[in-house]
Amino acid sequence: MRLTDLLSERRVVVPLPAASLEEGLRLLVDACAADGKVSDLRLLEQAISESWPEDTMTLGPHAWLPHFRTDAVPALVVALGIAEAPIPGEGREGPFPRMILLIVAPPKDASAYLQTVAAFARALSLSPVADGLLAAQTPTAVLAFEPLREIELEGQLVVRDIMDANPLALRPDQTLAEAVRLLLVSGLDAVPVVDPSDIVVGLLSHRELLKHLVPAYVHRVTTGGSQTIPKTGERAAVDPGVSLVREVMARNVLCVSEDQSVADVAHLLATKDVGRVPVVRDGVLRGILTRSDIVRKVLGTA
Repeated sequence: MRLTDLLSERRVVVPLPAASLEEGLRLLVDACAADGKVSDLRLLEQAISESWPEDTMTLGPHAWLPHFRTDAVPALVVALGIAEAPIPGEGREGPFPRMILLIVAPPKDASAYLQTVAAFARALSLSPVADGLLAAQTPTAVLAFEPLREIELEGQLVVRDIMDANPLALRPDQTLAEAVRLLLVSGLDAVPVVDPSDIVVGLLSHRELLKHLVPAYVHRVTTGGSQTIPKTGERAAVDPGVSLVREVMARNVLCVSEDQSVADVAHLLATKDVGRVPVVRDGVLRGILTRSDIVRKVLGTA
């Protein structure tokens, strides 16, 4: 499928008479509704109001990208508007783009949604494509623009396509001091813990370290460094040079498969508010996937 197959003349507004990003979005929503692509306009307006303006980013210097996931549309719908002058966005800093690309998809179409964002991001990163679209005078000229017609959607991305296949890992019998050094040197905020067979048995993150090391620090400060016997119910002070990773690591670890779609994992990371997940095959660590990996792939910067 080509990018032009995702558009129609009724959903390409050229020139776009918008003095602001919000006004341009309204015009593109109306164009989608007029083209029969919106099954519940009120539900779409509600989705926009609830997430505006957080669900809007830019595709380089050329286009605003408002994007929404809602059952207000039966299938993925794309609309494009090109204004004669830069379109300011409230609370944003210029220079401002002249194009607005609206993408709306039902939650079940996560894969198509991600493919579409990635394809348009790649297209608009090419100066000949962006410049040609900005020079277009009519919807017909946009849809007939050959460089845009030549760009096709990629096949469905799976986790193995973009994961880090050489992840750092800890062993359960390493000390917390060693683990802290690894996190500091690598700049990571979490590292999987694997047994001698490389099976994931836990995860050590800043959260676990803070939970255990801060009380130990407070204990040393308040007792002047003395080793007092903890009272019943109190946690013993943790010595990072002696305490082991297995004693503080999280044991319930969210893992994903190499074969899962990137769209599904992106949704999982967002809903679980997790920044990175181990990638496993039969429990064995095969890689790491992060939210930033997905964003870089979608925006075409890696």
